[in-house]
Amino acid sequence: MSLHVRDEGDERPLVLLHGLGASSRVFDHLFDPSVRGKRRLISVDLPNTARSRAWAKATPNDIAVELLRWLDTKRVSAFEVFGHSFGGLVALQLGSMASTRVMGMTVASAPAMGLPSEFKLLLANPAADMAMSWFGRLPVMRPMLRSYLTMIWGDPRKLKDEHLDWYEEALRAPGFSESMLEALRAVGAFMLPHEALRATPFPKHVVWGEKDRLVPNFHGEQLANAIGAKLEVLNDVGHCLPEEAPERLVQLVRG
Repeated sequence: MSLHVRDEGDERPLVLLHGLGASSRVFDHLFDPSVRGKRRLISVDLPNTARSRAWAKATPNDIAVELLRWLDTKRVSAFEVFGHSFGGLVALQLGSMASTRVMGMTVASAPAMGLPSEFKLLLANPAADMAMSWFGRLPVMRPMLRSYLTMIWGDPRKLKDEHLDWYEEALRAPGFSESMLEALRAVGAFMLPHEALRATPFPKHVVWGEKDRLVPNFHGEQLANAIGAKLEVLNDVGHCLPEEAPERLVQLVRG
């Protein structure tokens, strides 16, 4: 399994799952001993992203299955999970599949309520495969990446060169473009296991950015209502919550 994981600490494991196009580096600040303390943090690079290769198909279900297998090998019998965006869909799958092992779940800015039908049709078109294959052969263009992130951040002034470096590393991974298309199609086909999640005994939280232009915060309201979770909306935060509001993740680790 060519899975890249950063695994440090001993107590109360917390699994950290990033969104599409990002990497586990968005969680690096949490590993500072002054933040982590004795807590065990496990941050994962998604398949064909950054330092990971094809350790699973790029669907929430397949990633959750393989991740649970890996956790078994590390004797992690119980854990909390934080998932951002696409990583939030993986967290939701983990919560429904392993409800006796998950001790708490926080989901941020996750497109769990589906995609517009027009977008689903576009992704299903065979031309999408050709387009992504062509895209994958192009060099990463930093100005375009900066423009995209500027659009989806709540306050673009907080966007740093370091953040661009992380995204560039993620995008350069072999097979990234094909996995991205597979993941987007999985988002379009995602069926929220809301009944199973409402029945789970562990605490559930949904966190959203007030200025999320990629997945508007009314999706957060719908998700929280569907799974019986508390909703927290962060002011002046866009879609990239781990980078834009790192202090919120510090609270999660210390909580």
